[in-house]
Amino acid sequence: MSGRLFRVGIGGLIASGKSSLAAALVASSELQEAIGGAVEHVDADALLRSARATDVALRAAILTAVPDARRPDGSIDSALLAAQAFADPAVLRRLEELQWPVVRHAIREVSRDAQARGVRLLLVEAIALWRSGLAEELDGALFLQADEEVRRQRFAARGGSADDFELRNAAQAGIPAEMEHIGALTIDGSGSLPETVHAASQALRRLCLQGESTD
Repeated sequence: MSGRLFRVGIGGLIASGKSSLAAALVASSELQEAIGGAVEHVDADALLRSARATDVALRAAILTAVPDARRPDGSIDSALLAAQAFADPAVLRRLEELQWPVVRHAIREVSRDAQARGVRLLLVEAIALWRSGLAEELDGALFLQADEEVRRQRFAARGGSADDFELRNAAQAGIPAEMEHIGALTIDGSGSLPETVHAASQALRRLCLQGESTD
């Protein structure tokens, strides 16, 4: 196998288990052996939180779009920002216009660092892989699909309210069609984590092998 870095997106609706799956795949020595190198994970939401805290221009633009999200100290109230975004499609679109270019740039930086360190596979976790523009920069994508009731229970187990789940779930209604549009491989995430990891590992092996054959 060559030493090039493969970048694969992990997408899915709210509480589908993306972060748990990514962490388990990173820890899988079996997957590392199969693809010939280390696996790492980058979370688009975490990059966004960091950018909102450190990028003064981005923070100012966000607070111009959603002034109610400004805290007394000038920082962003992330919970209030999310609530307004998921309740108003126009606000959500504006925030995506502001934030996704920043995320794409940050992921390119992470990718360059991973490539320099000889990482074999970088998992890019993001809900909106298509409309963010990230899909165009990846070698493939997995769509983690879980039943709505399973996701609702998971969301509640981590402290989320029923109303918040309904808002987020409704705002993400177009994601399955978007994932189909980019040719993402569907992984069943309704079962146990080991079952999901096994299915995702098999898919990732195929993606890496297919990528090798086209190099």
